[in-house]
Amino acid sequence: MLKPRESTIAYRCPACGKDVISVTGVFALSGDMIKLKCGCRGSELTVKKEKDDKVEISVPCLFCANPHRFVISKSLILSRDIFTFPCSYAGADICFAGSKGEVLKALEKADKELSELIDETELARIYEENSSDEERLYNDEHIRDMILFVLGDLCEEKKIECDCGMGEGNFLVENDMGKVRISCKKCGCAREFFCCENMETRLLLDAEKLKLLK
Repeated sequence: MLKPRESTIAYRCPACGKDVISVTGVFALSGDMIKLKCGCRGSELTVKKEKDDKVEISVPCLFCANPHRFVISKSLILSRDIFTFPCSYAGADICFAGSKGEVLKALEKADKELSELIDETELARIYEENSSDEERLYNDEHIRDMILFVLGDLCEEKKIECDCGMGEGNFLVENDMGKVRISCKKCGCAREFFCCENMETRLLLDAEKLKLLK
């Protein structure tokens, strides 16, 4: 069975056409809602905690005007190496969750299928329009993933402190525009970490606990 902090989730952004991937354990992060945003700011995937170990996943869709919402058991997703979420209208998978290797393989397969549904010239035009700006949004995707991984570990081990107390907060983690922000929805305490090598990021990666600030 896949461990929560080893899970990967991915979707294709309908605004720019690029794959948006979190290679860290999004299902290990505590809090009511986790957001995975595309660097172009045109879409975001959300994972919302529900009762009875269920999660609601809202996925932007290439084919439909509105996102698709799936409510499913977290343990069911983690019991498989790969779990896919389809657009019933197009008959195509739009979201992938599971181990990193299987998710990347599923994305590659979906890319080939997509090229049969959408003209390659149109896809190339979309990519060209958005790639120049998007490439600059994340200073270092590897550092971003390490930040998310550490925050996931600290959440799981209840080693994040805010005004609610150590491990008592309700944490929301967002990554956007080259930085990762963690905040408590109860007391409003928060911290931001830029996805580049600086002193604050290095301290976080070695941290055994984290204190959020007003």
